[in-house]
Amino acid sequence: MTRSVPEWVGATDDTRAPPRVRARIFDRDNRCHLCHQPIQVGQKWDLDHVKALINGGENRETNLRPSHRKCHVEKTARDVAEKAKTAAVRQKHIGASAPKQTIKSAGFPKAARPKKTSSKIMPGYRALFAPSDQQKGQ
Repeated sequence: MTRSVPEWVGATDDTRAPPRVRARIFDRDNRCHLCHQPIQVGQKWDLDHVKALINGGENRETNLRPSHRKCHVEKTARDVAEKAKTAAVRQKHIGASAPKQTIKSAGFPKAARPKKTSSKIMPGYRALFAPSDQQKGQ
């Protein structure tokens, strides 16, 4: 069966569907394509691209479906996360992003520890906070 009205195709990805196309899509599917609940009269709804534009979808009437605003926001977040994951994997695959690495050093050589002595200060050494000879004479 042929269409009586030609399919609307957006000139660019940013082109919004005109009101006549929105009405045609709503009449065709008067329920949210994500949660399958009916869209009530006066309820806020959006046109959602079934295959998101950022994931290779087209801005045309056959790729648009009505959805509740809340459902649409959640799906858009999932689409963006999917695109980010795909882009990260692709960049890693083609070598465009360096893998995350830590620089491993040789470390410090193990030093021999001095033997413990008694709690008295070793002869020939001055205590760190002991009063100096000048301070004793004052």
